[in-house]
Amino acid sequence: MSGDDKFSIEDLIKNGEIILTGPVLDDDWGGWLGGPYISAALVRGALAQFSGDVKIRLNSGGGDAYEGEAIRAAISGNEGHVTIVVEGIAASAASLLLMGADTIEMSAGSMIMIHDPSSVARGNEDDMLKEAGLLSNLANVYATVYAARGGDTVANIRDLMKSETWLGPDCAVAAGLADAVLPAKSKTAMSAKKAKARHSEAVMALKACFEHFKKPSSAMSVAMTAVNDSVTPAESADTMEGNMAPKDLNRQTLIGDPAPTPKPQAQVTQEPAAPVDTAAIASNAAQAERNRIMDIRAQAAPFLAAGSLTHEIVDGLIDNGVTAEAASAKMMTAMADTAPLSPARVAGGQDEVDTRREAMIGAMMHTVSPSTAPLEGAATEYRGLRPKQLAMHLAGGRGGFSDHETIRAGMRSTTMMGGAYGVSDFSYITAEVMNRTLRDQYAARSHNWQLISRRRTASDFREMTTVRAGGDFELQKIEENGEYKQATIKDEGEGLKVANYGRVLTLTFEAIVNDDLGFFERIPMEFARSAAVLEARVVWGILRDNAKLKSDGTALFHTTHKNLAASGSVISVASMQLARSAMARQKALGSVAKDEFLNIMGNLLLGPDALEVALNQFVANTTPRTDADVNPYKNMDIVATPHLGTIAGGSDTAWYLIDKDTPPIEHAYLAGYEGPTILRSESRNPDNVDVIARHIFGAAPAEYRGVYKNPGA
Repeated sequence: MSGDDKFSIEDLIKNGEIILTGPVLDDDWGGWLGGPYISAALVRGALAQFSGDVKIRLNSGGGDAYEGEAIRAAISGNEGHVTIVVEGIAASAASLLLMGADTIEMSAGSMIMIHDPSSVARGNEDDMLKEAGLLSNLANVYATVYAARGGDTVANIRDLMKSETWLGPDCAVAAGLADAVLPAKSKTAMSAKKAKARHSEAVMALKACFEHFKKPSSAMSVAMTAVNDSVTPAESADTMEGNMAPKDLNRQTLIGDPAPTPKPQAQVTQEPAAPVDTAAIASNAAQAERNRIMDIRAQAAPFLAAGSLTHEIVDGLIDNGVTAEAASAKMMTAMADTAPLSPARVAGGQDEVDTRREAMIGAMMHTVSPSTAPLEGAATEYRGLRPKQLAMHLAGGRGGFSDHETIRAGMRSTTMMGGAYGVSDFSYITAEVMNRTLRDQYAARSHNWQLISRRRTASDFREMTTVRAGGDFELQKIEENGEYKQATIKDEGEGLKVANYGRVLTLTFEAIVNDDLGFFERIPMEFARSAAVLEARVVWGILRDNAKLKSDGTALFHTTHKNLAASGSVISVASMQLARSAMARQKALGSVAKDEFLNIMGNLLLGPDALEVALNQFVANTTPRTDADVNPYKNMDIVATPHLGTIAGGSDTAWYLIDKDTPPIEHAYLAGYEGPTILRSESRNPDNVDVIARHIFGAAPAEYRGVYKNPGA
């Protein structure tokens, strides 16, 4: 155990290997019962300590079915080669997580057990039928994993699961659920007579395995052939020692009892099994996973846009391997549980939990920032609530007389969340406080770059295309009985796609013990600032760096586009007249008439911070002494930003004229992510809470006709 007697990731790693011993549990149960235990969070954390191949030693009777799948997915997704050695038993959920290994080895006396999952339910007939249906679906999902590993059919595997099948090392290899047997040590050589007897026992044992499977896989057929035709008594002394035979009655007992005298069997001719296409299985599994994720995101999209579902819930369903069908039901339940209170909803029960949770969030926000989160309603009951007090309150008396253990218990409590999606009450509340504070901070920051960009919404991370249609649309006079001439249509498009930006930060157990309120003040503020800086850097960089348009491969400002001054000059009435005239003379795409002008009128003046005084003086409302001193362009808006200056790689003299109705740039957010968000992430250390700040944003040049550049002087 670690120094504070709490089972942790460090306790799993011994001599450069990962040791998985004990029941398969989520961290709430495991932390309450104590260690050792096996959870997805602990396994992910242990795997993260290895940069290459890793060996895992497993001895577990199983436990939580869903946690077993989460662990299998974590092992399967590891970049390095994973070898699992079964030492003792891999039963139930432990046999499922075992299937995630690249190589499975069995110690000489070990066992694998597969069976149908079970649960406890209460209620009426419909409740019982619903629970039975869920168990049936879960068993079928388990069977697909075993079948893919062993190259068998799902139907055959389901028969074995219903019978609760126990497999010794050789039978597990024959069934394709293991790859190799680690031989037991032998201190003395066997006599030829004893070796021959042992060989006979081994043959009978594998025959028992063969009879145990209704339709043996090709792997088992090969194993039987090898034993009957090519294994000599001398060889069997080493290779078959420790093999076990099953009882032949109800198939619910260990394959480890002495083999019975085989009954006469009718001769059955079987066609050879087709070879297993492991590449196809892997490809199909990968495609099925992609389809599952796409289905879940498609179901969630309208609810995310409406704000009735959070990204944290959706990401949790995806990360935990929930099927698309089950995800739909869980999303509906989550939205029902977190819907705003209304007079129609009955007081008490879940409504009371929702009210209390929302009150804690409001009180924490008021503590963090009294000026932006007015305290009212049920939140007044928790006035002055701080992180340490929140954790201790959520513990509900657990932890005894130790403040530290009480805080730990509170940080893991799922009383209000009901254990949904692996999110604790503490992490949900603290992440939500930071997320709402982040939104307030982000909205309060300056976004002056939006004056030169048009907003769009991306449905995914693929490139969007902005299509500009144009052509020869000049209306021509039609003579009597004349013919209408065909208009010519042209189009051109620009590309825009969003990118995912983010950082992870850890709220540590030590910070909670120290009651560090500054974490909740600083982090949202810094993330809001970072998101605003990112957006400004991307958008202003397009203008400053003169990015190329995708449609014609030409820079945004170019003589071809007729939006770049032939020579630089300072801002003056004369240079402004030239700029506005150039913009007014721009023509629509595909136009051919010499006077078919768009009459674009620039109304936004831009420049680097070095020109701030010159920009302000140009538009200042002064009284001219003569008509020649009149400046007719005083009603323009101005923006002066260092993003355009020399310090950022631009120019301290160049200035720009923009038409706000024809912005040169387009930007986009991913649907449902219209600003930075803070999400709770599963921490490698169950004592900590990881928060992820995510911002999904993109921008690209879109239109050259509404912008003009003068290099200045």
